[in-house]
Amino acid sequence: MKNDHQELLKDPLVDLYYPSKQKREEARARNAARRDWPRDFSANLGLEQVAAQISNYYAKRTLDLLSEFSCDKEVIEYRLDVLEDFMRVPKLSSTVKKTVDIMLENDRKNIYKLSNPDSFSMLAEALEAYEAYVNCMEILHDFYAGNREKLRSKGVIGMFEYFEEQLRDPHYAELKKQTAELRAMIKDRVRSVTVAINLDETLVPVSAGILEISKEPYILKPSLLDRMIYHGANFQSGKVMKSVRNKYTGLNTDGEPNLNAADKALFDELGAITEGYVEKLCDVLEEYQKITLKDMYSISYQLDFYLGAIEMINLCEASGMKMCRPVITEKETVIEGLFDPIYFREARTYNMRAKEKDKKPVVLNDISFGEDADFYILTGANNGGKTTFVRAVGICFAMAQAGLYVPAVSCRLRPADYIYTHFPKEEQTGINASRFTTEIKQFKTISETVTDRSLLFMNESIQSTTPRECVEIAYEMVRIFTKIGVRGIFATHLPELADRIPELNASGARSKTESLIVLTDEATGQRKYKVVKGMPTYTGHARTILDEFGISYEEIAKRLEK
Repeated sequence: MKNDHQELLKDPLVDLYYPSKQKREEARARNAARRDWPRDFSANLGLEQVAAQISNYYAKRTLDLLSEFSCDKEVIEYRLDVLEDFMRVPKLSSTVKKTVDIMLENDRKNIYKLSNPDSFSMLAEALEAYEAYVNCMEILHDFYAGNREKLRSKGVIGMFEYFEEQLRDPHYAELKKQTAELRAMIKDRVRSVTVAINLDETLVPVSAGILEISKEPYILKPSLLDRMIYHGANFQSGKVMKSVRNKYTGLNTDGEPNLNAADKALFDELGAITEGYVEKLCDVLEEYQKITLKDMYSISYQLDFYLGAIEMINLCEASGMKMCRPVITEKETVIEGLFDPIYFREARTYNMRAKEKDKKPVVLNDISFGEDADFYILTGANNGGKTTFVRAVGICFAMAQAGLYVPAVSCRLRPADYIYTHFPKEEQTGINASRFTTEIKQFKTISETVTDRSLLFMNESIQSTTPRECVEIAYEMVRIFTKIGVRGIFATHLPELADRIPELNASGARSKTESLIVLTDEATGQRKYKVVKGMPTYTGHARTILDEFGISYEEIAKRLEK
């Protein structure tokens, strides 16, 4: 945990999130100032699930960006431009991702762990790691040279310029030279070793020594004894070594593979030569350490954020759902064709195995915050989609302000400085004095920091006292927040609250309030999941809910008559 905290505080050498160090520091200061503010928006809006959809491996870092609520247009546009470069330029994402992953894996597992080899196999692994690093740098250089004119974002161009800077570093040139020299040394100096083995009177080997070292492969026409020992292996075809590998893949008395033990023994026996290899490898490592390209981890998790976002876009569009680039504005917010990406995933999975008549629809909705209304009272039948709609609006703001495409056909959005939520837990519904006190305290906490740039989403809040008191308290809470000028939605089962909207708007509120309803077929009670402006009808749909669960008054009555 300590290391992760230190990693978060360290500025990345390649920054795909912020256009400057100043912008990163401003965001860091903002987050620190809001450390003690309510954080229940994350669970209530499902931002943890959205973060996992985008980047399962780096979900915590993605959640941090979704929770940042940046109002800085420059930062948001910077990220959107980076995202669109990865979307638009063919093979950009796959090339960068593959090379960065290889370099990161080598740095973590191979280069430093193999810095002092004691066998030829370890030496080969270490050398291959350096060669892979050089190869990756050359691939990135060639790709940039061929695609520079296609790139538009400052972030992606800055990333490639950073790689180019390392490529021009004298230490990189020296590393490349030393690596090539080490490969030549290994290739040219030893191709075969002649070994003498002394046997005792029972033909058991008792000692061995090297007679000759050669730069040429050892070729000998196999005798009858050779064929018996090596099971017919062809010396000329190079299959003898394969036969030896097959014969000695077991473990020795120390629990080490026999071939590894032989490899280490030979490496040690050839000390006069292998010491030169190790010294040369140390020279290569020294040059590698002087190169400042030591921040592949930060590049990796930043890439993961954007590539995961692209996968999300592709998945939605493959199912006919549109995601779009939000337009950041200081004027009114207008979102059209909005959907909840969490519900979309759930419905998509369910619909894969459901019959056509049972498939779950994903209904698109619209919402605006501006001159007509900044605060909404949302009413409608149970299971009609109120919570899903509220969540979709919150997710849209969070994704837009994180610099991502949003789940909507079109989006023009005025950023929020913070998102507050109040979603009572299901197990706490009903009259409950303790819960009532908790709710009031929570609203008190919100009122202390909320501003006219904030968003507030309330879902079935204030239910823990009598119906009449619920309406009165809810009215006062909405009156307070609209006086501040807060934008938001209050999803509620209190239609009487919507009746008092004219009274709210006449009370000197800075946010105009309007009523939203979720449509239901009045004849059948079927939910349409469509949210529109309008007043509640007070039509009950309790019977359709009971029918949905197979509970019928008529059926019970018939059963009792029998």
